[in-house]
Amino acid sequence: MKIIIKFIILTSLILLISCKNENGNLKETKSLSKQEMLQDFETFEAIYQKANAGLYAYRSKHQIDSVFAENKAKITDSLSYREFYNLLWNVIDFTGSCHNQLEFSNSLFDSLSKEKIFFPIPLKFIEEKLFTDLAYETIPLGSEIISINNLKSKEFLTQISRYKSTDGYNRSGKYKWVETDYLPSYIYYALGKQEEYIVEYKQSNSKEINKITVKSTTYSDLYKNYTNRHSKELELQNHKEYSYQFIDSVKTGLLTVKSFAMGESETKGHKKYASFLDSVFVTIKNQKVKNLIVDVRGNAGGNDPNDLLLYSYLTQRTFQENISAYTLFQEIPFQEYYIYDDVESLTNFFKKKYTEFKDDKFYQNTVSNKVWQPNKNAFQGNLILLIDPYVASAGSLFASLVKSDDNTIVIGEETSGGYYGHTGIIPMTYELPNSKFLLTFSVVDLKQDVKKLPDEKLGDGVIPDFIVPQSYEDFINNKDTQMNFAIEKIKKL
Repeated sequence: MKIIIKFIILTSLILLISCKNENGNLKETKSLSKQEMLQDFETFEAIYQKANAGLYAYRSKHQIDSVFAENKAKITDSLSYREFYNLLWNVIDFTGSCHNQLEFSNSLFDSLSKEKIFFPIPLKFIEEKLFTDLAYETIPLGSEIISINNLKSKEFLTQISRYKSTDGYNRSGKYKWVETDYLPSYIYYALGKQEEYIVEYKQSNSKEINKITVKSTTYSDLYKNYTNRHSKELELQNHKEYSYQFIDSVKTGLLTVKSFAMGESETKGHKKYASFLDSVFVTIKNQKVKNLIVDVRGNAGGNDPNDLLLYSYLTQRTFQENISAYTLFQEIPFQEYYIYDDVESLTNFFKKKYTEFKDDKFYQNTVSNKVWQPNKNAFQGNLILLIDPYVASAGSLFASLVKSDDNTIVIGEETSGGYYGHTGIIPMTYELPNSKFLLTFSVVDLKQDVKKLPDEKLGDGVIPDFIVPQSYEDFINNKDTQMNFAIEKIKKL
């Protein structure tokens, strides 16, 4: 399963059509005619209808057609480049897939990095509120944000979180992503260029509301703030891609897998990972480990078969990656807008694996959907899985398989990736002809091999058995609320 590579903030940020005024400050300018925007919008709509297998996964055709029409009708001569971006994004986000992206083109990094245009304060989302993740000027660490530029914190959060797409109807994943270095890009998309921000806040254990005007900052200063954020200390405690340790003599083990992007089955990365797993589970079996915590928090996906291989060490059942998977094509449509040169190899891939044509869809053949057996050293004790909103794609597919088993306790927060399925496998990128927006989405819609559960509805992520967000006190003290909850849970088993 391919992972969508996370671009650095400026790649996704202000790659806008722009000019400079007499003082050398950046200002946004209208750059596209109404006719050019209409052409791009119609091209975008045609590509999505022809190539996006997950277009109607969570909404009816009538609903999707209506949101296309509603946003197309808003195109006018006075629309700015950023506003046109937002019209397209309204549709993209409505369809509901964590693999959806829309990027500006032609980076202006060299000039923009010196401009004071960035929101300077990293934030944390805790208990449905926003807090500062850094002491900044007169604002202490951990201060609650009341408003930014006269937008109450909930409205501010609603506006900026919409730029993170999640599977289905998921909201928790959207909110959590404001903690990342994507935050300033989301603010720009929502509010446009701001030279300063009026921030209302109150300190911990105080009812007094304070107000301060903070200047926008340069990219280098912004990123320095982000890398010095308070929460980084806890996030970097285990910086390895995957690791294993005993946490109480030999009764409880902790297996951490932060990514499945080790490479596909023939790569050195996969083989090293496979050897690691074999060694770990032989040790677990020999040491008669009773309890195992598997921590996949932050795991946004990766390559097949790394997710499935790990699951084979944790289950007692035969399983497959999916119970069905399909794409809408074998040969790439709208090749004139497709920006990569792997047309022939992708066509061969689809013609080899997606061969069963039915109801205008090309379904994956049985040969390409391997049936997995439990590993001979599969763990049979008490299993606890830790998840969070950053878990998506192959990460959430793995989490859904684990949750579907009876011997598992899931702790944490809802994943951004879906429980019952997602649209993934192959990401494809198109460039729209006039705006040069880069439209990326995955093209295989799949239904995961999981049980129907009463607490899981279509459009949900993987819902924990115990919803345990980080507490404010633990944030301040850099304690791992979810891990500590898991350890206490094990003591009671």
